Amino acid sequence: MSMVGSGGYEEDTVRIGFDARALSDHFPGIGRYIHSLLLALQPELEDATLVVLYDPQSSRARADLAPLAVLPGVQTVPLTSELRGPLQRRALPRLIREYGVDVFHAPYYLGAGPGLPCPLVLSLFDVIPLACRGAMPRLLDRLAYRVAVGAALGAARRVIVPSEASRTDLARFFRGAEQRAVVIPCAAASQFAPAAPGAVQQVRERYGLPPRYILHVGTNKPHKNLETLLAAYAHYAGATAAAERAGLVLAGAHSPRHLDVPAWATAHGLGEAVQALGAVPEGDLPALCSGAACVAVPSLYEGFGLPVLEAMACDTPVLCANASSLPEVAGDAALVLEPRDAAAWADALRALLAAPELQASMRARGLAHAGRFSWAAAALSTLQVYREIADSHW
Repeated sequence: MSMVGSGGYEEDTVRIGFDARALSDHFPGIGRYIHSLLLALQPELEDATLVVLYDPQSSRARADLAPLAVLPGVQTVPLTSELRGPLQRRALPRLIREYGVDVFHAPYYLGAGPGLPCPLVLSLFDVIPLACRGAMPRLLDRLAYRVAVGAALGAARRVIVPSEASRTDLARFFRGAEQRAVVIPCAAASQFAPAAPGAVQQVRERYGLPPRYILHVGTNKPHKNLETLLAAYAHYAGATAAAERAGLVLAGAHSPRHLDVPAWATAHGLGEAVQALGAVPEGDLPALCSGAACVAVPSLYEGFGLPVLEAMACDTPVLCANASSLPEVAGDAALVLEPRDAAAWADALRALLAAPELQASMRARGLAHAGRFSWAAAALSTLQVYREIADSHW
């Protein structure tokens, strides 16, 4: 516990350092985790203080710290140092001492490492570059990644992972690290809820969407397995009358290094039926999900797979792959399919979109299932980790 003297902090309080520098558009998934967890932690602090380190020069268009900074128990501290930069090796320990931090939480492995003057809690969501080599093709890059993650894991007193699948991967690639791992599931953020018809219509008009569409939310990185989804959609479209056919809408930043979706759609005669929207504002996602006939998550690998719960929370049926953490997250509330079986995906799309009763059943199950996950529960479990580590340190 922090002692009276250095900074005048009270003896019986726990001061929790939290690295929020990844709260930026460059880290959309980790940024969403940081924002949701910080907002959920604040009401549960009691005698604890949350010391939030942030980069004032970072773009945070998707989330704003300002509402959090004025709440009781929260102290924000600027740290102008890139997560990948060498300056943090000196700046982090100095700030931890200056602000009397008892336990430090790094939600990104590049912000963690040896040499901190207090115990470290590390969040590690996945090991995609090691589990899916197509995500990081160059051997030297994978080796550098493995060294950096290994250093962070070696320094961490506890490792927070979002799923049992992620903990299994720790055992697979970093022997022994799983013994310090704690599974704390994520949840859909509060804004993911069934959108009003007016909001759905506005989003449909803004993006020029068809009356019915299948939605994918995510990037075009190899582990997202868009090839299977596109092949399945081509089968579905070829077997469905044009008047009854749902379009395919892809929402998320697409890199030119990976699959060119518009070129693929044009080559297969589906140019008008497949829409790649690119990155969309965070505020549009609930209405996009709510307006979809279904959401498809064909990923080969996900540490958790938030789009599954986000779609369910928006009252939308979900089809997802039987891979990594996705069955664990989806439970019995989604149609779960082999990730590379395009024919099975096409059959499932046809069956679901032609069956209103099945859609209604899946909507009800999905809403109930998403409600079993909450950021409040995640915050309480995370606080328990902080307190256990802080107590054992003293």
